[in-house]
Amino acid sequence: MISSPPAGRRQRFDTAEAGAALRLPPRRATITAVANLPDAPTWAPAGWGLFTRGRPVLYTATLVACALSACATMPSGPTPEMTRAEAAIEQAQRDGAAELAAAPFESAQHNLSAAKGALAQRESGRAAQLVDEAYADARLADITAQSAKSALAAAEVDKSIQTLENESNRPRSP
Repeated sequence: MISSPPAGRRQRFDTAEAGAALRLPPRRATITAVANLPDAPTWAPAGWGLFTRGRPVLYTATLVACALSACATMPSGPTPEMTRAEAAIEQAQRDGAAELAAAPFESAQHNLSAAKGALAQRESGRAAQLVDEAYADARLADITAQSAKSALAAAEVDKSIQTLENESNRPRSP
C-alpha cells in the first residue's frame, strides 16, 4: 500500500510502483503525490506543484500589476474641475474682465496654466488646489467686471436723470 507523504511535503512516485501497489497497468508518466493542499487533488500530474507553490507569487504579481496600472491611469488630461475653471475664465473674458478686473483675471489664467503644468508633472494634489484657485479668481474677475459694468450703467442713468432734472427746472420761454 502507498503511504501519504508527511503534511505539506511532496513525494514522487513512479507510476509503475503506484500501479503495482494499486494493481493498475503500468504507465510511464510520473505522478506527484500532493498532501494537505485543499485545492489540489491527491494525485496530480508532475507539473502541478508549480501552480500550488507559485500561487503567492501569482497573487503578488497580480497585485503589483493592478497597482502599476492604477498609477499609470492617473488623469493626465483636463479634469472636470479644470474644464469648469476654463469655462469660468472664458465667461469672465466675455464679460470684459480683462479690462475691468485685470488682476484677478490674470491670476486666474496664471493659476490655470500652473495647474496644467502640475498635472503634467503628476502632482495631482497641487494641480487640484491650483484649479480651485483659478476657478475662484475667474469668478471674482467675472463678478468684478459685471459690478463695474453695472456701476458704469448706473452712473450713465444718474447722468441722464440729472440732465432731465436740469431740463425740467429750466425756465420756459414764452
